[in-house]
Amino acid sequence: MIVTFDFDDTLLMTRPDEDAGIVEDGPNEENIAKMRAFLDAGHEVHIVTTRFRRQENTPDVDPWGRRDTSVRSFLRDHDLLDRVAGIHFTEGVVKTDTLRRVGSQMHFDDDDVELANLPESCEGVLVPTPLWD
Repeated sequence: MIVTFDFDDTLLMTRPDEDAGIVEDGPNEENIAKMRAFLDAGHEVHIVTTRFRRQENTPDVDPWGRRDTSVRSFLRDHDLLDRVAGIHFTEGVVKTDTLRRVGSQMHFDDDDVELANLPESCEGVLVPTPLWD
């Protein structure tokens, strides 16, 4: 089976911050464990994110001292970089075509719009996100 995971708010959680806008809130350990379980069972796993590829070339700490973790460094920090089959950046576009091209059969995402636009052959799994005050 080919399984895909969104990145922001699926693997790496964020939260609103009065001063900084959006800040990282740490890994989603539950979804990382699910990813590991799929990998351990021999499934092909990809990351599909609407991030822009240029974000991968920015420092992991922005000029204001906030974390801005790249997908690759996050996966490396969790010993997953060499295990995933690919990282796909949709450059802000809905993931439908990328998921179809990859052959995703199951996709984990926190975004209802993304899940509503999955290819017919792909099962969507909604990742709940915390409600912030």
